[in-house]
Amino acid sequence: MLKLAGILCILTGCIGWGGSKIREEQRRVQHLRELIRIMKRIQGEICYGKHTLPEICFILSEYSDLPYRLYFMKIYEQTNLRSGACLTQIWMQQMTQCLTDIPLQREEKDILINLPRNLGISEETRQSESIGQSMDLLVRRCRQAEDDYAGKAKMIFSVSLLTGVFITILLL
Repeated sequence: MLKLAGILCILTGCIGWGGSKIREEQRRVQHLRELIRIMKRIQGEICYGKHTLPEICFILSEYSDLPYRLYFMKIYEQTNLRSGACLTQIWMQQMTQCLTDIPLQREEKDILINLPRNLGISEETRQSESIGQSMDLLVRRCRQAEDDYAGKAKMIFSVSLLTGVFITILLL
């Protein structure tokens, strides 16, 4: 009876671990979609609203989902409090903190972190084109992550179940 309970605990633990990895992949896709929404909003505010990046951060602090909204508000507040502070440095510092616990790949995080570097051009259409290129890259990454999700989910579940079975056999 105790062996049966142990076997069930091992299998449940391994399947639970696999489920957490599958949820991490789901979160990655959700965050990629949110980043695409943010980039579209930034692009629209630059092209049509003719807003500056600090103003856009204020707009995004009301528009974005958590945790992004908090960090956009911090960027806006810090740029207003410290006149003459470098927006690029504040942006990079806050976005690096924001994206630390988010399950994205390094290249995907770098797109948002390095965004102000791409906006160093004074002409709005060029800024919009630069954001459009970054957004296209995120869209491709999101599609790829969505396409890979189903296969990865099945594979992770199978591997976690087989790991549970293997550990059970080793312990018997």
